[in-house]
Amino acid sequence: MPGIIPQTLIDEISRRVDILDLIGSYVDLSHKSNRWWGLCPFHTEKTPSFSVNPDSNLYYCFGCQKGGNVFRFLMEIEGLSFPESLSLLAEKVGIELPNTNLVSKTNSNNRAALEELYEKVANIFRWLLQSSPEAKHARAYLSKRGVSEEIAEIYNIGWAPSDGEWLYNYLLKENYSPKFLANSGLFSLKSTRWSFFVDRIMFPVMPDTGRVIAFSGRVLNETASKYINSRESTIYKKGQQLYGLAQAKRSIRQNRNALVCEGNMDVLACAQAGIGEVVAPLGTAFTMDQARIISRYADSIVIFYDGDEAGKTAAMKTAMLAESIGLLVNAVSLPVDSDPADILVSQGVAELKKIAKKSTNFFSYLLDSFAENNGPGVNGEFQKEILGKLTPYLKAVDSEVRREAYLKQLADTVKADPVTVIREYRYQQGKKRPISFTKKSESVPVNDELYLMAAVVVKTEHFKTLRQLLPPEMLRNSRALAVYRVMDELYANDRKLRTESIISLLNDEEVKKYILGNEAAGIYDKNAEKTIIEKIRVLRTKWLNEERSELIRGLSVSGNESELKDIARMSRIKAIDKEILSIRLGKND
Repeated sequence: MPGIIPQTLIDEISRRVDILDLIGSYVDLSHKSNRWWGLCPFHTEKTPSFSVNPDSNLYYCFGCQKGGNVFRFLMEIEGLSFPESLSLLAEKVGIELPNTNLVSKTNSNNRAALEELYEKVANIFRWLLQSSPEAKHARAYLSKRGVSEEIAEIYNIGWAPSDGEWLYNYLLKENYSPKFLANSGLFSLKSTRWSFFVDRIMFPVMPDTGRVIAFSGRVLNETASKYINSRESTIYKKGQQLYGLAQAKRSIRQNRNALVCEGNMDVLACAQAGIGEVVAPLGTAFTMDQARIISRYADSIVIFYDGDEAGKTAAMKTAMLAESIGLLVNAVSLPVDSDPADILVSQGVAELKKIAKKSTNFFSYLLDSFAENNGPGVNGEFQKEILGKLTPYLKAVDSEVRREAYLKQLADTVKADPVTVIREYRYQQGKKRPISFTKKSESVPVNDELYLMAAVVVKTEHFKTLRQLLPPEMLRNSRALAVYRVMDELYANDRKLRTESIISLLNDEEVKKYILGNEAAGIYDKNAEKTIIEKIRVLRTKWLNEERSELIRGLSVSGNESELKDIARMSRIKAIDKEILSIRLGKND
């Protein structure tokens, strides 16, 4: 891609993208000093260590050491290639790329091509639900389940036709190749003309970007599997997506809370009741990836699962995952064999909204459930039994403060001394906890040369001075020399030196992390010019002294060499001495 798209155009796209706007759509940022800070979206943390600098157009996390420019951020958070992130951001800022064939209707591995196809198919399914006489029963089903046309429009609900070959034939006419369609995930593996979704209510799956990447389809005739989901592809991994996230993202961020249901219809039911912050896993158990997605926008979740035993078991697993990354977990208790969608139909919008508001802390919910099943007890065996059953949950809790509060709550429930319960829990964990060793993270060895080059990458206005006083042959560190050559090539081609462009062209990932970390820490914010000039003086003096020593050695072993050469050496030694003196006096700036 860099060979096809001019670097100047890549720089222009990057310059036009508002990095705060882009990253702010994934991370809540707050301003401190001259940078913006938030919880890192790439690893779990409690204290913000993720820094964004709009002046340099760079981000960096001090926790996991991930950093870079707008392209790198989109690549990391969405799992995109560089061409894909470039294409998306070019479109975002209204820049048309040259003919790079980024969106090819014949390349089934191309993310952009698949997203274009899925967006088109979602609109087709939506139109069919609204307009096709054959979709009458689908419209009736949604109406019966209390889903209004407004909610169906917001979630782009559609209908896959009963004719299994209709979609294939339609897309062929739209110039999609048979090979591309066969590998798109929309058609049967046994018969590539036959649609994977036939006579089903269609739920487009969209991440927080709002782009359709997959479908979930609900059966209407009850003779097949209730729900089927798109096969996993280059753009879709089931355990890494949440149904309803695109629609819920804003509400989740505003409320700092997410309501997690079990199914698609539950999401629509809650949305119908005016609950905007609702999402659901896609035909699979709740995963750590899904918990981390929620943690980008929320501090807590409410589990709104079915009231049966399977629902309770799933709720426990979901709560443990959420607690393990620091989310506060609450739950809504539902009657047995009841779910939010059923409540909407049987009791109406007002009742569903009322029930959804009656959430309780999940640990309290567990204690209540245990008390119901076992009855009250105050003897020591009962206390140990309940502690044993709740230990897996307590171990999952990331917050020490919260865990201790839960243990005190447990002690109160079983009428035990809180200190004794806490001591017993710690004793049990002490017996079971294996010894672990943390490997010391490796960092790039830094000397004066690399420090100087990192400073000049950030403060690019000083490269001209560096180039005049410290030519590349004076650098001994290979990493520093590699940075110098990247900057020198850009400078020689009359390119404006931009920190993010220089970093993006470096091949050494450790050096990139080093420069990004220093920039994010503000190491070069104050007295940068003084530091850079001083480092140049030190390095130039060092190089001159080395040259002087070599010349002196040449004099001592000159032997039969001509007097003319000795005179030249002496002349050069005098010139070096004069320059070193000048450097010491600060006269060579």
